[in-house]
Amino acid sequence: MRLMSFRGGGKTRPLGDSGYAHSRLRLVVPFLLPAFIIYTAFSIVPLVLTVSSSFTNWQGAGMNRPFYGLRNYGLIFMDPQFLHALKNTLIFAVVGGVMVFPPSLFIGWALTQNIRFKAFYRYIAIAPLMMSVVVVALLWKFLYNPVFGPINSLLRLIGLRALALPWLGDTRTTLPAIALATAWQQSGMWILLISAGLQRIPPDIREAARVDGASEWRTFWNITMPLLWGVLRLLLILWIIVSLQVFAQVYVMVPHGGVAASAEVVTTLMYNRAFQSNQLGIATSMATFLLVAIFVLSLLTNWFTKRQVIEF
Repeated sequence: MRLMSFRGGGKTRPLGDSGYAHSRLRLVVPFLLPAFIIYTAFSIVPLVLTVSSSFTNWQGAGMNRPFYGLRNYGLIFMDPQFLHALKNTLIFAVVGGVMVFPPSLFIGWALTQNIRFKAFYRYIAIAPLMMSVVVVALLWKFLYNPVFGPINSLLRLIGLRALALPWLGDTRTTLPAIALATAWQQSGMWILLISAGLQRIPPDIREAARVDGASEWRTFWNITMPLLWGVLRLLLILWIIVSLQVFAQVYVMVPHGGVAASAEVVTTLMYNRAFQSNQLGIATSMATFLLVAIFVLSLLTNWFTKRQVIEF
């Protein structure tokens, strides 16, 4: 392909593919450069500094960062607190995933049906996603209050006084209670994307299955779920990323003390080591490990859940 480049004085010269690409590059770069600078300053540079600090014995005082090699990583894996926090993080991810998946799938399916006030129900389902994480944590902390919280008050009202527990004050229920609050907020994204995925499926496919005698359950399991699998894979990976990085919910909802130690996750332990114990070298090694863990788990999840793409 040959284009003509117009210049002043009525003269023209041919402009080849390489010249055309170069002219487009000069046009695009000024628009991308500000975003690239901001992203580099606030994402790439902190990431590089975090990883480099994980190999030092930085105590947070001044810029003295003696090189420590891989000893920080050996220390964190010999630290019972870190292993306990890592176990809590994995439990949180699994329990929260179980809490968020079935309700979101059901509500997302229900919002694709012909029901009255569908727009209102959709707004109610998605509204928690628009709320700040701290606001959600404070809201659920109020709901879980053992004295005047609505949850325990309702349980006492209907005669289930034995179930009116100190949800955030009992080591057995603290982590599931926080996972429920997080799942409640994140369910809006799941409902929104599941509804969009269901609406993309042509209704003729399901109608043909029903005509052939398939029950509603077989139609859902053998037709709808495979066509929705791409959306569910994406949401599963997003949940892994969100759950392994949970911080504000635990830090705000759990009172500091003995119960907080039982519900401590990797991010809260990182915060305590960095800003209370001034062990920034240890804290950044935990952060680097968590970064690698999220990356590896996301890749493994993507690989294990990969299926043949179904075009429709």
